[in-house]
Amino acid sequence: MKITVIGIGKVGSTVGFMLAREGLASELMLWNRTFAVAEAEATDIQQACAFTPFRVQVRAARNVEDTAGSDVLVVCASVPTPEDMSERTVLAHGNARLLRELIPAFAAASPAAVIVNVTNPMDAMTWHLIQLTGFPWQRVIGTGTLVDSARFRDLLAEQTGIHPVDLKAYILGEHGATQFAALSIATAGGEAIDATPAREQLLEETKQSPFRVFRAKGYTNYAVASAAVMIVESIVKDLRHTLPVSVQINGFVGVSDVCLSLPAVIGRGGVCFTMTPGLSEPEQACFRKCAATVSAVIQSLH
Repeated sequence: MKITVIGIGKVGSTVGFMLAREGLASELMLWNRTFAVAEAEATDIQQACAFTPFRVQVRAARNVEDTAGSDVLVVCASVPTPEDMSERTVLAHGNARLLRELIPAFAAASPAAVIVNVTNPMDAMTWHLIQLTGFPWQRVIGTGTLVDSARFRDLLAEQTGIHPVDLKAYILGEHGATQFAALSIATAGGEAIDATPAREQLLEETKQSPFRVFRAKGYTNYAVASAAVMIVESIVKDLRHTLPVSVQINGFVGVSDVCLSLPAVIGRGGVCFTMTPGLSEPEQACFRKCAATVSAVIQSLH
């Protein structure tokens, strides 16, 4: 299994380390515009592999050709993030230009790859990657609200006294300001999780927590890298996990031609199928609002 990570900043390097530590690749390529950075990270990660039971070859890619034949491309490339960023859409035009410059060559070198996108603004850039590569939408997956759902479950666990893994509660829609908690379908042990005001308030905490981390340390990396690696693991091992990820929407509650997060079953070829949860009427309206927000960002890129 050959995996390439494109963009070796804080998130990309963390993704690379976690992929190697979990033995998910036999060949792990790290590509960065500054080759010395990728080379240093590759050396460090390769040496860390000596502490694992896995045989992983970690190398820095000198050029796109070194990444040819990758089974998975993890896109972490981004323009610099403003120190005062409070909304991911400020990155849209810069990252769209960056992806236009970089991604077609990687896609041509690995035409059968599944793309896992981490670049923000998540949903608009995932849609943009489908257009740039010409890949079927099933092979272009954004981390989407997987990380938001994990944050929400972590907070919800404190209220319910139930382990986060056992809480079937999703944040859906946009990985951004219009995301919503689909509490009408939330369960634990087959029992509904009531949408109390206190639980609905957790959505705001979920939205704000990454920005508090960002303002304190200048970046977020562990949670989003964990989300990306969970998706990659489901692809590599064909696990068929159901994950709330950013995918192309084709008619759900009247929404099409945009990427948003819905629960999707992820396997070796990417998205096996997308679930169509029975959202309440207010939640359906929230989903359509997310679509309008992301569509406006997409239109601004033309």
